[in-house]
Amino acid sequence: MSPKETTIAAAAVAAVAMSGCGESQAQAEAEPGPAPHAAGPGAPAEGSFPAGPYADNDPKLAKRLVDAGALLIDVRSPDEFASGHVDGAINIVHTQIRSESQRIRELQGGDLERPIVVYCRSGRRSGMAKDDLLAAGFTRVSNLGGVDDWPG
Repeated sequence: MSPKETTIAAAAVAAVAMSGCGESQAQAEAEPGPAPHAAGPGAPAEGSFPAGPYADNDPKLAKRLVDAGALLIDVRSPDEFASGHVDGAINIVHTQIRSESQRIRELQGGDLERPIVVYCRSGRRSGMAKDDLLAAGFTRVSNLGGVDDWPG
């Protein structure tokens, strides 16, 4: 991507982020959730991820990635997260993804290629979060879409 295209893309992401999803930009960071989803019996070995980039709104792919050890991030508000979330997800509000990128790196063991799956209620906020994660250098990010799309 040329510098001009990068600038245009960044401006578009900023414009979308500023429009929000009815949440305050000053919303407090959520308390850390449970440990990232661990692979269950019969799941692919951790690290055996399909090559990216990953399609969005593909619940089967998202589940396959998470079962193989991908980090699962719920980007909704803490209240939404508390009212129900996918087992193993951690909660980082979509407006905090950029400021929490170092924490996410630590959760990833410093591996920017380890997959991350993000979701919200409808897919809009998680789409913004995906863009922020890609801008922060994470290379394999999938937007599940909405929490109700989770197949498991």
